[in-house]
Amino acid sequence: MTIQNVDLHLLELRYAHIRVRNEGRIRRLADSISRHGQLEAMVTVMDGDGGLILIDGYQRQAALRYLGQDTGMVTATDEPENQALYQLLIHRGERQWEAIEEAGLIQELHRRFGCSLGEIGRRIGRDKSYVKRRMDLLESLPEEVLARVIAGVISTWAATRVLVPLARANSSDAVKLAAHLEHEPMSTRELQLFYDHYQKANRQIRDRMLNAPALFIKSSQALTDGKDQGPEQKWLHDAQVVCAILDRLRDRTDTVFYPNQEQKLRRQLLVRAAKARRLTVELQQKIKERLEYDRPRQGTGDPGDGQAGHNQTEDRQAAEGLTQHRGQGACSVGSETHGQ
Repeated sequence: MTIQNVDLHLLELRYAHIRVRNEGRIRRLADSISRHGQLEAMVTVMDGDGGLILIDGYQRQAALRYLGQDTGMVTATDEPENQALYQLLIHRGERQWEAIEEAGLIQELHRRFGCSLGEIGRRIGRDKSYVKRRMDLLESLPEEVLARVIAGVISTWAATRVLVPLARANSSDAVKLAAHLEHEPMSTRELQLFYDHYQKANRQIRDRMLNAPALFIKSSQALTDGKDQGPEQKWLHDAQVVCAILDRLRDRTDTVFYPNQEQKLRRQLLVRAAKARRLTVELQQKIKERLEYDRPRQGTGDPGDGQAGHNQTEDRQAAEGLTQHRGQGACSVGSETHGQ
């Protein structure tokens, strides 16, 4: 492969429709290029007529355009276009890919190049179900919603976690909510709250929610603000937060563990996973202990028949066991934290 400078207008942006545009990232990249120059070449392949198809480097191309430059540094690979797409899916190119973008490349390989889902999975180190989920993600979104995601107007989190399941149930409602998000963005917490209520509501209430999402969020927050929470409610809230985090970790596992991953990073990820698993086990044990402690004992017995002394011995043994368990838990947490 050779590196050369080419006119940017000669590049065919064949895959621009599946690359999410991030204006903030483009401006930061433009600032870096203005100070240090273009440090990494864009990746292209040649089409049948000798033209150059841009495979990787869409953010760099946009940054160069932002700076008003007419040329950019590219490298032209000799491999076929579909093979270049496979390599891009394996090595992920210039940055962390969004799920929508990965789904777009998979769709190109499946539809345009006739690759089966099983073949795509084998070539990129994924199973067939993973590839199918990516395809379903892309194909579930109405065109109007997908266009807003690609333009960077709506986050891929909003698309994958709310708009996709909403579109599967009611496509027109998904389009309506997406149009609102374009002008009045919601936080992820607000959007999840909105969708949770939407799922439980009847058609009349859903229509009111979609006509004024911001008003619904404001009203919901007003109902919950100022309410005193006892320790049980706070514990339930924290447990819900932990479950949400674990859900997110599970969903991102396929993204953060990948073939040829740098070993130091993989070890760090596995250490965190082991700690999360250990803390979950300790929490379950703690709950079990409390339930055992609160369970009423069978029989009362006469104070003079030795039963009371037996109960006292049981209580003392349980307390000693709990103290020992807490001490061991504290030591294990401390040692692991120190090791990190």
